[in-house]
Amino acid sequence: MAMGKRAAVVLVGLTVMLSACSQGNGNNGNNSSETTNAGATPAATQSTDKKPVTLKVLVASDWLKEKKWQMIFDDYEQQTGNKLDIQSAPVNSYKDLVNTRLATQDAPDLLFYWSQAGAISQLQPEKNLLDLSNEEFVSRINPAVSKYFLKSNDKLYGIPVTGLSVGGVLYNKKVFSDLGIEIPTTYEEFLAACEKIKAAGITPIYEAGKEGWPLQIFSFDAMANVINKQPDLMDKLNARQVTYDQVPEFVDVLQRQSDLQKSGYVNKDLFSATYDMSLEQVATGKSAMIFQADWAVSPLLEKYPDAQIGMFPLPADGDSYAAISDPNGLYVLKNSKNVDAAKDFLNFFSSQDELTKYFNEVKSIPTWTGLSVDLNPGTSDMNTYVESGKAVPFFNALSVIDIGDYQSILQQLYGGQLSAEGVAKSLQSNIDKGAKAAGIAGF
Repeated sequence: MAMGKRAAVVLVGLTVMLSACSQGNGNNGNNSSETTNAGATPAATQSTDKKPVTLKVLVASDWLKEKKWQMIFDDYEQQTGNKLDIQSAPVNSYKDLVNTRLATQDAPDLLFYWSQAGAISQLQPEKNLLDLSNEEFVSRINPAVSKYFLKSNDKLYGIPVTGLSVGGVLYNKKVFSDLGIEIPTTYEEFLAACEKIKAAGITPIYEAGKEGWPLQIFSFDAMANVINKQPDLMDKLNARQVTYDQVPEFVDVLQRQSDLQKSGYVNKDLFSATYDMSLEQVATGKSAMIFQADWAVSPLLEKYPDAQIGMFPLPADGDSYAAISDPNGLYVLKNSKNVDAAKDFLNFFSSQDELTKYFNEVKSIPTWTGLSVDLNPGTSDMNTYVESGKAVPFFNALSVIDIGDYQSILQQLYGGQLSAEGVAKSLQSNIDKGAKAAGIAGF
């Protein structure tokens, strides 16, 4: 059987936590166990004595492409008689649209949005969002998620509507096997693997520099290991007790990224390379590795079903930790005329039947507990780290404010316009501007 068609089964339990301390390697959840009846899907949430309503839903159009929410939308409309008016805009203009809609009192009933505390704070949650802290479904959110995301000032305002994505190194198993390369566990071993791959005439790492955003994954992954060793680092950065250019470990991460290019380990067509090209390169073995999150696995396998791929955390100088991305969240607008129906939709979305169907379709690590889910290769590799507590969020997800156009700064790193320290200073400048505009103390 082709490696791309193998699957693992994961049961996400109430004990799953992402902590800053190592708990040793756990299993990858291959043993299925019974699920509970909590959150079972009701036959209908719209009672017969109520007239059907139409809920306005605002969502970034880019998110609709692969999230597979449509099957939940269809189930909801069929079972309740209510309608969903889906309104969308491209993700690069989505924040501006949301802010405009809130400012003009033209807010939707339901809002799909980011889940970082910094992003939520920009929505003025006390004024605009419904506090969900005491709702029943909150107890079923994976504690790893509710610990870090969907919250502002310790109040929970949303539910997770995507899986837990894990960053790392996506690699071609056949290339590694043919060259006799073991999965590296230290950064020195990682560089040695790159050198061996390069000597064989294969591009070690393919970076999608044209689109920019994939260039961020390396530092997101590497900083997980830094934050693990310095769990109060983000608190200090968020209070501006220290700046990014004053964190030598962060500057070193950027220098390592730059050195990969200088050593000839990165594709020469970096600035014309796209995300789709990177998936093709690693799937076909033209390149051995890409820095990505496991959200890339499903689209890769859909196009290249026989690809032999796996994942491992970016190796560190010591115990390697995985980095997790924030899930998308779903929020109820506080001043909605249909606030009860909007809450009912959250109950429907979070029901066990709907969540089980959804997560077995997207094959990502569930952000809810008590679900039996088949995972893709790569994702199942990384879930070992999540289950054992050896994972922390991307550093941008822990920032008090949006980090701004970080990807363009990294393009300048690869282009030679900025040094590693220059990138760190530019990132800090982005944060300073955003924090001052938002009135955050200390900036």
